[in-house]
Amino acid sequence: MNENKKIWFDLDRLLSYNATLNFVIAERGVGKTFGCKKKFLEQFLKKGEEFVYIRRYKTELEISFEGFWTQLQDNNLFTDHELKVKTAKKSITKFTCDGEVCGYAIPLSTANILKSSSFSKVKYIFFDEFLIDNGTYRYLRNEVIQFLEVIETIARLRDVRVILAGNAISIVNPYFEFFNIGLPYNSEFKTYKDGEICVNYVKNQAYRDIKKASRFGKLIEGTEYGKYAIDNQFLRDDKAFICKRDPQARVFSTIILNGQKYGVWKNWKTGHVYISKDFEPSNPCVFAFDLADHTEDTIFTKARNSTWFKAVIEAYKLGLLHFETQSQKKAFIGIIGRCII
Repeated sequence: MNENKKIWFDLDRLLSYNATLNFVIAERGVGKTFGCKKKFLEQFLKKGEEFVYIRRYKTELEISFEGFWTQLQDNNLFTDHELKVKTAKKSITKFTCDGEVCGYAIPLSTANILKSSSFSKVKYIFFDEFLIDNGTYRYLRNEVIQFLEVIETIARLRDVRVILAGNAISIVNPYFEFFNIGLPYNSEFKTYKDGEICVNYVKNQAYRDIKKASRFGKLIEGTEYGKYAIDNQFLRDDKAFICKRDPQARVFSTIILNGQKYGVWKNWKTGHVYISKDFEPSNPCVFAFDLADHTEDTIFTKARNSTWFKAVIEAYKLGLLHFETQSQKKAFIGIIGRCII
């Protein structure tokens, strides 16, 4: 490892906030996984505290076993200890240090098998790569609830520290939406829920400078990928169609998507349409496009056939549709796209 420790991710700074749930959003290669493993092993050797390592799917987890400990020892750490990964088909995979169990490996997708297991010595729960990009893998159905069930099963009223680490893929994810949290844009840390949640948006300039000076850094300089891999900017989030609602806009309708109400507002003079978290409760025009959202207080219709929603579609075609947040944009763009195609 580089002698300048300041260029690598430091888990101690995050843990100093003493939050239960800790989110780490960091550029690739800054050492978030490395730093967490190092901390967990140090705590095991000092206090006998164990950890649980989580990946979303079993295939992801199994791939991570290859060289799980190698990086630490390749950097001359814990070289006087025997570190192993003991896999088993019919039981939970265990991490060992000098023959003693120091951690466990669990795929979130099948974590329901844990309910009869005991993790009385576990102090840290680490969900690695909790943010995912579009592609082969997807978030699980009701994933946040499933993850909270894992915490409940492991902690059982004990004081544990939960770390979720990921690259800056998209601020739109089920965890941020579930807890209604965001990023600390003016600093590296922000707390929520009376300090029980802490978000660490890593801004390690020393690491960025070194990476920019590398041959690969020079190759991706000025590209969208470079902004993501080096500057920790979100890869899949752009600012197109994102802005605050015009005060002159008037309520148009209310739409329910995935159980969430959105107000549709329109400035009749300019033609601009705004999707907002604010809606008019007395407005009778409340539409649902999915049976799961339909109640006695909504009008059920197909988005493609809705006269009211056609105004949203036309505004989008003309570049006159706006959203307050990336989450709103993602929710509506999918439906709009299906109506246009």
